[in-house]
Amino acid sequence: MSKNIVFLGIKHCGKSTHGKLLAERLDRRFLDTDDMLSMAYQEKFGCPAAEAAPREIMKKHGEEFFRKFEAQVIRDYLEKNRDNGDVLALGGGVPCNDFLSTSELKSLGVMLHLAISADTAFKRIAAGGIPPFLQGDDPYAKFLAMYDKRLPRYNEIADIVINLPEEPVKSEIAELIYNTLKEKKFLENI
Repeated sequence: MSKNIVFLGIKHCGKSTHGKLLAERLDRRFLDTDDMLSMAYQEKFGCPAAEAAPREIMKKHGEEFFRKFEAQVIRDYLEKNRDNGDVLALGGGVPCNDFLSTSELKSLGVMLHLAISADTAFKRIAAGGIPPFLQGDDPYAKFLAMYDKRLPRYNEIADIVINLPEEPVKSEIAELIYNTLKEKKFLENI
């Protein structure tokens, strides 16, 4: 079996976009842990999809419940799908989840950090509306605190870091990701 390739990074860095492109190129399954979490929540609590969005789960139950549930979803995936050859996009907070160990995270597969600047990330987030966890007097300051906390963790667990420009060209980034994985011999059995 092939190793999973796991995209991580701050919200709106392009994990899902580039993960889907890579999965398509490699003819692999693409999974987003936010979607996996929503589906598991719907199954467990029998609620409609709108109530199972990660933002809604956190709003309703709080961060501790959310992070414990998220950790269980990751463990369930590891139990059934380790080294399936999937391409995964991790929710931005998964690498910093206190209920998951570094070894659990690393066992997900090859960890690829898509790194973007805090300003670029915040602009992209704000364009879609400030999420509840950043609302208040100074959303940018809240975001910077989160960014500064998460960035070292992303870099700590990453096998590869791809620094993205402010206005990336999808096809160029897709090619860079593929070539970097190949160069580092993470795609040897393709």
